[in-house]
Amino acid sequence: MPAEHPTNRVLAALSRADLLQWQSHLERVDLDAHRTLQTPGAPIEFVHFPLGALVGLVRVEERGAVQAQVALVGNDGVVGLAPLLGVGAERVRAVVLHPGSAWRLPTAALQSHPIEGSTVLHVVFRYLQALNAQIAQNAVCRLHHTVAQRLCRWLLDAFDRVPGEALHIDLVALGEWLQADAQALRQAADQLVDAGVVECQPGRTLLRDRAALAQRACGCHAVVKSQVEQMFPPVA
Repeated sequence: MPAEHPTNRVLAALSRADLLQWQSHLERVDLDAHRTLQTPGAPIEFVHFPLGALVGLVRVEERGAVQAQVALVGNDGVVGLAPLLGVGAERVRAVVLHPGSAWRLPTAALQSHPIEGSTVLHVVFRYLQALNAQIAQNAVCRLHHTVAQRLCRWLLDAFDRVPGEALHIDLVALGEWLQADAQALRQAADQLVDAGVVECQPGRTLLRDRAALAQRACGCHAVVKSQVEQMFPPVA
């Protein structure tokens, strides 16, 4: 498994008392790539707090085809928010894009340890604000920016949420997530490789020049990153 962040930002924002209530229920698990953590409308059995894994949230059409990427969740967030808000299911699918570990909390633990009056709801609402900012910016980005800009922005968003400088993802496989034409995506990826910004290996993308990647991206990355770090400063 890739290297891990020391902890999850949302868990780090909770009070010690709330963490102690969950301590005996939290389990560290490994999440393999392509694993589905939740499906639309299905009961959510576990809440996941990623450490080194990167998870994609997507809206899905009735026929099962990916309709649109909603957001990325890494060590900055939570997968399976609904039970924390008293709701049993969500309308998005959560799929592991980059393997790593996560803290897993059974939703049954929320019944034995009610969150009313705790710091949990306050922290969850803060995360929702950051998540909504990402979702809204994604919609703007798809409408107004080129495939090359969106690819660079997606990579920056991803590398912000995983440890190290390697993603276990093929750039040319991101067309579905970026809603981009395969030829345009391959051309954008080749330009990044030729410029020495990233290196592509079978099943992996290595970051070689973060500053150059940021220069090529649209401004959407900075907008979302600012919102996330305002809500949840990076964990030291």
